[in-house]
Amino acid sequence: MKNISMAIIATMGLLQFINSAANAQKKPELQIVSSFPSERPGNVAVSPEGRVFVTMSALGETKYMVKEILANGTAVNFPDTSWIMKPKGQSLRGINSTIGIQVSSDNILWVLDMGNKNASPKQAPKLIGWDIKTRKLAHVYPLPDAVLRPTSFLQDFVIDLKNQQAVIADMSIDGLVLPPVPAFVVIDFKTGYSRRILENDASFQSLNEPVIIDGQKVSHTYPDGSVYEPKYPLNPISIDPEMKWIYFGAMGAHQIFRIPAAAVANERLADKDLSKAIEFYAEKPKTDGFKVGSKGEVYVTDIENNAVGVVTPKGYTILAQDKTLLSWPDGVALSPDGYLYIVANQLHHTGWLNNNKDVSNPPYYVLKIKINK
Repeated sequence: MKNISMAIIATMGLLQFINSAANAQKKPELQIVSSFPSERPGNVAVSPEGRVFVTMSALGETKYMVKEILANGTAVNFPDTSWIMKPKGQSLRGINSTIGIQVSSDNILWVLDMGNKNASPKQAPKLIGWDIKTRKLAHVYPLPDAVLRPTSFLQDFVIDLKNQQAVIADMSIDGLVLPPVPAFVVIDFKTGYSRRILENDASFQSLNEPVIIDGQKVSHTYPDGSVYEPKYPLNPISIDPEMKWIYFGAMGAHQIFRIPAAAVANERLADKDLSKAIEFYAEKPKTDGFKVGSKGEVYVTDIENNAVGVVTPKGYTILAQDKTLLSWPDGVALSPDGYLYIVANQLHHTGWLNNNKDVSNPPYYVLKIKINK
C-alpha cells in the first residue's frame, strides 16, 4: 500500500511538472482591442494611465485623423473634430495626413502632421501636442523648408523630455523616389528651432533587396509603367525610458543602431562627430515600427513574417505570428500594465504598394499581447 501511495505521489508530481513546463512554454495570445471595417489605423500610443490613441492613415477611408480607443473597443475622435480634419483656407489648424503618434510622460499627446506641399497655400509639416487631460492644444512646431527635402516623408519620431527635443525620422517618400535622403530632423522645444542632421548616414540605409510578404514582392507601378520595389531606409525610431539612448534603423535592413540622446541635442556637434557616436545594438527583422522596453529589449514588428517579436543583443524571438491578424504589423506601443499594443493595417495590399491593385481585406486591427506579468 505504501508503494502504491508513493507511486501516486510521484505521478502527481510529474504531472505538475509537465503542466508547469507547458504553461511556461505557452506563448501569450493576441487580443483584438479594436477593429476597423473601412478606416485604416496608422500608429498607436498609450498614455501613462493606459489610455490608447491611434492615428488614421490617409490610405484608408477617413475624415478624422486621430482617435482614442475606449475600454470597450470603440474609437472616438480626439481631441476635437476641428483639429483632426484637413486644414482649411489659410489656417494651420488641422492635420493633412499623419502616421506618427506618441504620448509623453507629462500626458501630452503628440501627433506629426506630414503636411501637404500640393495644397494652396502649401501646408508645412508640423508637430502638434495636446494635453490629454484637458484636450487643450499645448504645442505646435511647424517645420520650415530648410530642414526638409522635396521628397521628405516624416512619420516616426521620439519625444525626449530630458533633453527637451523631438527627433523625427525622415525616410524620404517610402524609398520610392531615388536617390533616398534619409535624415534626422530635430526640434528644440525650448526655442522651436529645428535642424536636419546625419543626412544619408550609413546607418540609415536599407539593403538592396525587396520586401517579400506571403511570397510576393512589395512593388509600385509608376505612371510610365515602370515597376519599382521599394527598399525602405530609416524609419523605426524609439527612445529608452531613461531618455539616454535613441534607437533607430532602416525598415528594409536588419540592424538596430543607437546614439546618445544628449549627442543629438548638442548643436555644436557636426555630422561626422555624431556619426562616430552611433553604435550597433542588435539584429532585427525588416521592421516598420519598434519600441524600447525598460531593460533595453526592443519590441519590433516583423512585416515579412506577419509577426511581432522582441530583440536583444542575444537575438530575436517571435512573440506572435498570424497571417490574418498581423498582416503588415505597423506601429507598436507599450502600456503601463505590461501589454504590447500593435497596429496591423495591410499596407502591402494597397494599390500604392501592390502595382495599383488594391486587394485590401478589412477589417484592420489594433491588437495587444501580454509581455510581462
